[in-house]
Amino acid sequence: MKDSKDFYNKYWSDRKESGNRHRYSVFSSWIKNGAKVLDIGAGDGYLGKLIKDNKNAQVVCLDISEVALTRAKEKGLETVVGDLEKELPFEPKSFDYVIATEIIEHISFSEELLMEMSRVAREYILVSIPNSAHWTYRIQLLFGAFPRQWAFHPREHLRFWSIGDFKKTLSGVGLHAEEIRAGSGRRYLRDWLPNLFALQVCFKIRSK
Repeated sequence: MKDSKDFYNKYWSDRKESGNRHRYSVFSSWIKNGAKVLDIGAGDGYLGKLIKDNKNAQVVCLDISEVALTRAKEKGLETVVGDLEKELPFEPKSFDYVIATEIIEHISFSEELLMEMSRVAREYILVSIPNSAHWTYRIQLLFGAFPRQWAFHPREHLRFWSIGDFKKTLSGVGLHAEEIRAGSGRRYLRDWLPNLFALQVCFKIRSK
């Protein structure tokens, strides 16, 4: 059986370059100019480059895949190889913001990762997750099929949440969301009822 590093090196070898997403604009709007930012599970650094350029930020990209980080380095980003199932290799309060976009659902012990993110963040941790309560997934379940949320292989996602579920997860580790915004979906509908119409949801989080 392949370990996680082998799995994600192959994943990034097979995957094309990342593109822009609505959730990236949401995250960027939450970050102050000149901030120091850690992007965990950063992949090829697309979001990191966007934040660096738009917010004049110092961005560090952490990922388990050397293949992905090679692409991030080519974008002029600082990179660190790291396993998110282990302690983050940074001192407490090393960054203003710590970002995990569509990442923590890939981690078995997501609660421990959230606490690690909070440990190294001075201001906020910014997280986006797939929304398992999206209307399309509800219909799939109604007809007896489990929602498919992964790109290439079921192993990609290990945890599943609705907005309410994730708020309970945050509360359980002493965190709370100061702001929640839709990360995708049809405009107006996604903002009106994100738990029904947003495929991804963004959370601006800090300690209680």
